[in-house]
Amino acid sequence: MSSKIKVDDVLDILGRDEFAEKALNLLLKYSKSGFIPANELNDLDLVLLLESERLAVPVESEKLSLSWNMRYVQLQRNMEIPYIVRIFFEKLKFGGVDVFEVIEEYFKKIGESKAYEFVEIFKDIYKEREGYLICGDSIVRICSKYGRDGGVVIAEMKGAGIISPHIGCGGFGKASSPIYEINKFLLDVLEKQLNLK
Repeated sequence: MSSKIKVDDVLDILGRDEFAEKALNLLLKYSKSGFIPANELNDLDLVLLLESERLAVPVESEKLSLSWNMRYVQLQRNMEIPYIVRIFFEKLKFGGVDVFEVIEEYFKKIGESKAYEFVEIFKDIYKEREGYLICGDSIVRICSKYGRDGGVVIAEMKGAGIISPHIGCGGFGKASSPIYEINKFLLDVLEKQLNLK
C-alpha cells in the first residue's frame, strides 16, 4: 500500500463535505499563485475551514502580527496560502504526495544544504509537540542535534508556513521561551501518511 497522500485522503482530512471539496478545488487552482482571491471567499464555513487547518490565512492581521491566531477572519478578503501548502498542492495535482518530500523540497528551494536534515528536525518536532504547539526551546535543542542554528531554522520554518508564533500560553503555563503553533494541515497529513504505511 502506498504511503503517499492522494486527493481522496485530503478530502478525508478536511471532512469530506461540500466545503472540503470547495477548499480542495481552490487550493489546487491557486497553489501556484499563492493567494486565493477575495471573490472566491464568500462563504464563512469555507473561510473558517481554510483558516482553521492553516491551509490559507487572512492577509490582514492585528498589530501587523505574523501569528496565525492574530489574523482577521473575514469574508471576501484575500487569503495567503503558506509556501509549504503551495508545494503540497502543486504536487497533489500530479498524484500522490509525501509530506517529507514536500519539506525537503522547500528547504532545497531556499538553498539549504542537506535539506533532508529538515525532515528529521520536523519528525523530532512532531514527537515533542503538545497538540499543535511546541516551545521554541525545544526547537532550538532539536536543531542543535543536527548542528543547526535554532533561530535560523525557526525563521525559515515560519517563512515556510510550517510554524507560526503563538499568542497565549496554550497549556504550557509559564513558558520560558516563545510558543509556536505547527501547521495543523501538515500535522494532519503526516498522521494520515503514517497510518497508510
